[in-house]
Amino acid sequence: MTIFADMAEHWSIYADWNPWHGCTKISPGCKYCYVYRQDEMYGSEIGSNLARKTAAFNLPVKRKRDRSWKIEPGKMVFTCFTSDFLLKDADEWRRECWQMMRVRSDLWFYFFTKRIDRFMECIPDDWADGYDNVLVGCTVENQQMADYRLPIFKALPIKHKSIIVSPLISAVNISEYLDSSIEEVSVGGESGVDARPCDYEWVLDLRRQCVEKDVPFRFHQTGAKFIKNGKQYYVRRPFQLSQAHKANIDYKIDQFFVPEKVKFEWKESDYRQEELFDGLLTNKLY
Repeated sequence: MTIFADMAEHWSIYADWNPWHGCTKISPGCKYCYVYRQDEMYGSEIGSNLARKTAAFNLPVKRKRDRSWKIEPGKMVFTCFTSDFLLKDADEWRRECWQMMRVRSDLWFYFFTKRIDRFMECIPDDWADGYDNVLVGCTVENQQMADYRLPIFKALPIKHKSIIVSPLISAVNISEYLDSSIEEVSVGGESGVDARPCDYEWVLDLRRQCVEKDVPFRFHQTGAKFIKNGKQYYVRRPFQLSQAHKANIDYKIDQFFVPEKVKFEWKESDYRQEELFDGLLTNKLY
């Protein structure tokens, strides 16, 4: 994790890289996909289910006029967040992406996937037991998907693994899949007008499972419809991250989505909504 050393004192440690855009829905967690919602909002003329390369395809190896990298060394690059990196429709483009990851060994590439069952047919010839600078997150949303995807995930040759339980749409027990090979479990509710509720009790139970196995845990997002103590609240989008942070239930992880060696401070402007976790609970939906 030494790649994070240069990030420690900077706010802007992240970069986004979406080499392609568009994805097909394959499981219950995809039902209200934010990519589909955003495409509709911005009036995209191409269907959200149609994958296409973007103008940012080669962003990691682009340079500025002074020949320095456009993405500065030491950043965490959220990769393919408007699609799935293991999408079959992108098979012809992925090889170049692996090559760029090798070239930019000074960056940390982080991608999530619901297609972990395709992993072995998508990796490059020199993958071996994984690249040092690639973190792979396996996404699950309910017990059925956890019990299907996580046994596959556990057996794969990946150096850095995380489990993303999001959108959390029901109680999930992942305890049997947790051990020292899992570097992080990140949990979040669903965003959007049609979001399915996320119950805080489900979140706390996942935290308990992680603490018992000494696996880092992060509650990264409340979701739009959040249940606490039997009451449902509507949390506006700008506050879903900060309200989860205010719950103060992360375990062995510092702020944001990075290892605990990285030091960050959240902005005060993130906390302008009436708090969900400071005893000011009401029946009001925000």
